Amino acid sequence: MTRFVVGAYPASIAHKSWNATAEHEFFSLLGSDSRISALELPWLGDIHPHDPSWLHQNFPTNLKAVVTSIPYVMSRFGQNPKYGLASTDNDGRKGAIGDVAKILQAIKEFNEFSNRKVVSAVEIHTAPRAIGSLDALALSLDEISQWDWQGAELVIEHCDALVDGQVPEKGFLTLEDEISAIKKSGVDIGLLINWGRSAIEFRDGDRVINHIELAKSNDLLHGLIFSGVSDAETDFGPAWIDAHLPFTEPRSLLTSDRLKNALQIAGPISLLGIKMGWPPGITGTVQQRFNSISDALSLIQTAQFDTRV
Repeated sequence: MTRFVVGAYPASIAHKSWNATAEHEFFSLLGSDSRISALELPWLGDIHPHDPSWLHQNFPTNLKAVVTSIPYVMSRFGQNPKYGLASTDNDGRKGAIGDVAKILQAIKEFNEFSNRKVVSAVEIHTAPRAIGSLDALALSLDEISQWDWQGAELVIEHCDALVDGQVPEKGFLTLEDEISAIKKSGVDIGLLINWGRSAIEFRDGDRVINHIELAKSNDLLHGLIFSGVSDAETDFGPAWIDAHLPFTEPRSLLTSDRLKNALQIAGPISLLGIKMGWPPGITGTVQQRFNSISDALSLIQTAQFDTRV
């Protein structure tokens, strides 16, 4: 049975406003689901946005963790438009490398406390917008890949690239430039395609497979995360925002046919999963939020069976 990476934190009651009781209940439910192999953890300057010590003590012992740097990257980029691993500004690039070093230190502390290698992968991102270059990214990749990552795999999570005449959500490097940077650096780093972020870039759910095919044809497709997006306003907000719409959102472009097609093209990969949010302003219990994730995993399992992936 395939086991999945789950980005559940956007759906957590305790993500923006800390609630240890709710987070413990959420972790318990996620840890009890045998289909889940790892939880995605958001890096916001530390391994947990509110209480790293609590996370150390309460993270499900049967699960791995995947750390994503995107929340922190967007925060830092918002403060300094020259910040990022792909920055042509040396100070901006070095600042981003220093922050990746902090992620590594937190992973070491997490592993040491847990007496196991908890973190299986780290998702890095190719900020900044407009002044990023593949050459600068290659330099950064070469540097951070030299470090001892405690067994964690490094992957570039592709975000929507800057497109002329289109308001970006992230606006980072193109997938083609990310591929070129990996090849130029010669490092062992793969790509993770986030379905929703590629749809945002293309403004078209049917074209997401182009990114999957491109990464796979270059032998760099290490991950595929399904996250919904809409071309119309929803309870999550305006069109084309990176809000991780669930499969149950009727206006999501991530239909069952597109899910099956993406799975079939991707084939077996090490990091396969979902990332799901919860609409702001709408009350939902911990159980209801978990049920939404559970239902999504069932849909992926059905799609896998139908495509025989």
